[in-house]
Amino acid sequence: MNIAIVSRKLSGRGGMETVIQTLGQVAQAKNIPLALWAMGQLENDEWLRGIPFQFSKIDQGTGRRLQLKAKLPFYIVALARLLRRSQVDTLLITDPIFAEAAYRARYLTNRRIRILSWLHFSLDKLANVPSLAKADGHLAISQGIKRQLEAINITTPIHVVHNPLSYNFNPARIQPSTPGLLLYVGRLNNRQKRLDVLFHALSQINDSWQLDIAGDGPDSAWLQNMTHELGINGKVAFKGWQPDPWGHFQPSALVLTSDFEGFPMVLVEALARGIPVISTNCPTGPEDIVENHKNGLLAEAGSVASVRDAVRVALEQEWPWEWTPQAIQHNALKHYNASGVFDHMSTAIQSIPVR
Repeated sequence: MNIAIVSRKLSGRGGMETVIQTLGQVAQAKNIPLALWAMGQLENDEWLRGIPFQFSKIDQGTGRRLQLKAKLPFYIVALARLLRRSQVDTLLITDPIFAEAAYRARYLTNRRIRILSWLHFSLDKLANVPSLAKADGHLAISQGIKRQLEAINITTPIHVVHNPLSYNFNPARIQPSTPGLLLYVGRLNNRQKRLDVLFHALSQINDSWQLDIAGDGPDSAWLQNMTHELGINGKVAFKGWQPDPWGHFQPSALVLTSDFEGFPMVLVEALARGIPVISTNCPTGPEDIVENHKNGLLAEAGSVASVRDAVRVALEQEWPWEWTPQAIQHNALKHYNASGVFDHMSTAIQSIPVR
């Protein structure tokens, strides 16, 4: 195999970047060529850590003002140029429009390659979904995305391959949990993450609790103002973006109240540290990770009452979960080990013929 991941412009700080970095490190260890082909100039490349990359200046400047479909000819030309210069035989595309671009670039270059979709968001949040029909196969990062692909009558093979933990993941020894301490790690983008639901739920809980928020984003000031309006500002600490948000404490639970995700790695990262999780059961991702009452709880997306009741379970007694912290950690490390996930992905990829 010789793999290139085709992406849009990347900031270097998102979950997709973390997964690409991990796959690149595993591929290097296994002597499998893997590169990144970005369709926009990268904001920084330090996070790539030796992963070969190329970028095309399509998703900024004049091109940024065009809709994705209108950019299709530029993507085709860029991918055709990259294919002619490489020995790549596998393209993992992270946006539906790239499936069509790769399909046409393959025809123009007469190169024998396989094209697989590898989407990191729920399909209902993506444009040009019909273009996925041009892919030879699909790597679905969650059961929910697999169902969405089946719902649009995809007939090519679909393999569920979850995202992995970091390649060198080595969690510190599990610490005793801090009673009443909840943790949120992620972007402060309320359209997706719905921290307003979490804040309203917490405002209805009289028990002793504290919420630490590690992250930044466009809605930071608005969300801080909301905590004042709800009278919970004294219990919510905005810590800003943290390179290591886990610190040296062990919260009672990590909370995630998103309306949509792809495969929320923050849940896996918490579980791999022996921290139970409370998550909304948005259409894709959490159901693959959370086992009710064993390592956490799933709540109804968008429901203040459901989130409130789930948080109360986490706070009502010292340890309300069926699994011990050590069992929670062991299960996560077993299922999301980077080398094992990469092997699963490699098997899935090689089951799709080169065309």
